Amino acid sequence: METITKKQTPPGWLTHLHSGCYVLMGLILFMYPIQASTLYTGLLGGLLVLAGLSTAWFGYRRRQGGQRDNSWYLLSSIRDSLFGLTLLVEMDSSLKTTVNILGLWAIIYAFLQAIEAMFYFLGTRANDDKDYWVEVIHAVCVLLAGGFAFVLIMRPEGQPTSLQFGSLFLIGLGIIQGVLTQRLRAGIA
Repeated sequence: METITKKQTPPGWLTHLHSGCYVLMGLILFMYPIQASTLYTGLLGGLLVLAGLSTAWFGYRRRQGGQRDNSWYLLSSIRDSLFGLTLLVEMDSSLKTTVNILGLWAIIYAFLQAIEAMFYFLGTRANDDKDYWVEVIHAVCVLLAGGFAFVLIMRPEGQPTSLQFGSLFLIGLGIIQGVLTQRLRAGIA
């Protein structure tokens, strides 16, 4: 008697929740570029924690479905959760502290995304049926996160204008992260 096993696919809404958190963070930064309040920082930190938890749950569900390559989901979850918790701990700090924490988060995001893109590229070189657009999307994610970090940390246009401009990078990052998720999920199916 044959046993038919159906692979469980993790719910896609978890990754869209992750991307949505980034977009909401960008919208908050765009609408309130010079707000230094407990609510503002708490909301940004809460959204990062939520993004981290959704990524962790997605990785867990992938593991339940038999997929063992979940290290990037774990790293992404740890990154987002730790920086979100840092923002929550520093809720009563100045706007400069919030901006510096977000800038460091963006640097680490870009660094991890660049490493992930290199590993994906090495995997596609050995396999001709891989989606090369995923590599391009990874590169765009690196550029958006790097631009966000640069604008936050260097503040080339002064703090309020730089925060509003930087928020556009974060909104773009959330959107392109959603596109990346769709491409990767299409490759799995």
